[in-house]
Amino acid sequence: MDSQSGSRALGAAQDLVELLRLAASAAERLAQELYGASYEHAELIERELQRVRRSADKLARDVEEYVARAEPPGSQVHPLRRGSDPH
Repeated sequence: MDSQSGSRALGAAQDLVELLRLAASAAERLAQELYGASYEHAELIERELQRVRRSADKLARDVEEYVARAEPPGSQVHPLRRGSDPH
């Protein structure tokens, strides 16, 4: 895995976690406005989104570890340098 591919994978994992966080928040707000069967349905969706988000958090950690292992030694750029800067 090259650094661009690793960066895309990390970005996608972070996007997924953020989207699930937003969806769970929206489901929670929706449930606060409802009652009866609709409330229960919104609560069910909220719980499922929380479960999927925990799974996505774990996947994001796994992706971070995978990318760190897949990068060739010496390929890391000092945090204050750009990749195009001479070493």
